Amino acid sequence: MTLVDILLIAALAVFVTAWWVRALPGRAAILAVAASAAFVLGAWGVIDDRWQDGVGACVALFALAVLGVNRLRKAPARKGPPIFSGSVFVLLLTVGIAAILFFPVFPLPKPSGPHPVGVRSFEVDDASRPGVFAARPGEPRRLLVRVWYPAGDVSKLKPAPYFTEKEADTTARGLGAMVGFPPFFTFVKHVTTNAYPDAPLLAGPTRRPVVFYSHGYTSFLSQNTVLMEHLASHGYIVFSVQHTYDSSPTVFPDGDVAGMDPALAAMAKTDTPGARAAEAAQKQALGGATPDARLEGYLRLRELAQGGTSDRLLKSGEVWAADRIFVHDQIQRGAVPPAIREIAAAGDLTRVGEMGMSFGGATSGTVCMRDRRCAAGINLDGGDFPFQAFGADVPAPFLMFHSDVANLYEQLKVPAPKTPRSFNEFSYESFATAGTRKDVYRVYVKGARHLGISDFTLFMRRPARDAIFGTTPPGEMIGTQNDFVLGFFDKHLRGIANGFPQAELKRHGKWAAPLAVDGVRTWWAGKTPAEQAAITARIEKARAATR
Repeated sequence: MTLVDILLIAALAVFVTAWWVRALPGRAAILAVAASAAFVLGAWGVIDDRWQDGVGACVALFALAVLGVNRLRKAPARKGPPIFSGSVFVLLLTVGIAAILFFPVFPLPKPSGPHPVGVRSFEVDDASRPGVFAARPGEPRRLLVRVWYPAGDVSKLKPAPYFTEKEADTTARGLGAMVGFPPFFTFVKHVTTNAYPDAPLLAGPTRRPVVFYSHGYTSFLSQNTVLMEHLASHGYIVFSVQHTYDSSPTVFPDGDVAGMDPALAAMAKTDTPGARAAEAAQKQALGGATPDARLEGYLRLRELAQGGTSDRLLKSGEVWAADRIFVHDQIQRGAVPPAIREIAAAGDLTRVGEMGMSFGGATSGTVCMRDRRCAAGINLDGGDFPFQAFGADVPAPFLMFHSDVANLYEQLKVPAPKTPRSFNEFSYESFATAGTRKDVYRVYVKGARHLGISDFTLFMRRPARDAIFGTTPPGEMIGTQNDFVLGFFDKHLRGIANGFPQAELKRHGKWAAPLAVDGVRTWWAGKTPAEQAAITARIEKARAATR
């Protein structure tokens, strides 16, 4: 909790206590002071982006109104406890405290690695791609990049807040607007991270392992800060890219702000023929009773996207992959601000890890299909846009990390299968060999919802958290992500014989479980050569249309 939270709760508690004790000396003054203090504190909390304190301010305002009415009425003094009114105030106090406790403010969990973590932000511009999305004609593709890295001495430095003041006013509010309440995430600016801005790079060997990351659609580059800090504390250098205009508002290092593309609002409309057709195809892709039905749903979904509102997702898939490859190229050639060059030079940029959450996870799969520098890739609960990995073998080791797929069936109102299956069952492996590769892994986390695979599972408590982020305990949700991601990269980037993924499955056996796609291979083997050729041709046509 913040200091204002604590003082607000204390002021409200003093008021309620004094309200119950009629014989308390100076009771009237105590009630007035406590209610006034609570109102001021609550109002200050709202001004300082702790909107949850507004509930306490309303309780205090009601208390002041009651005091005012009682004074005007000049009611005679009463004896005995105020059972009814006291119970009302206890209830209101509980509501005020609950609003604060349901949205906790604590420092991020400390990473487990031996190194402190540094963080820096910078911008790279691609003049060869002007006017992308909402950019002005001739405006280069401007990209914000943040890097987490193992740091040296940080004893005289202060860790960064989760959001700066400007990010709270822009990035956080843009993210909140997507859930219908712009201030929703602004309070997270009060959360302290474990990364130290501009900390010195840890002295030691060069060619440290490097990971590139992309966020979810309409999100922001630090939505998985805990995971970035965890990797950096274990010696990794992690570069995260914010995909301008497809993200929440972007705050560049020079103070410029690029908002979310207004065209994205059209994608949120569901009451259109195209949207209804896409929803029907999505239901079939996920809930079809047979592989043929599900394959038809996926192909139909891609075909509907051509020229429809979902066409933006296909375009975004291409743009995001180009963003990631461009950023990698710039860092590798040292075409970055002076403050970043030492960090860039310390990493092995010839073979890297590619990672992302949701749409960023799909982007990571695309990059691994196209860039030979990808030595290992992770898709954190993303699909396959723009369709490059469908029915194809990803050239590098790959981890598909799912939320609980049962939540998708519930959301789309389709029957859940008896055995959970990956919604990317047709991607990252050829149909003929699906399930046989020892370096392609599919895991899901029981109880987790899609948005739970982020830091935000830490910032809400049950029962409010369950509907948005899932029932997986936050410590387990974060720990599972950290362990599987680190274990995978340690094995496939560093070559460490660490027993992945069996060690992680054993450690998190209550919550994490593997997903099999052997059924795809069996289904494909039952097709005639003519049927296989027809399906392959249709897939190639859909894949070519997205380029």
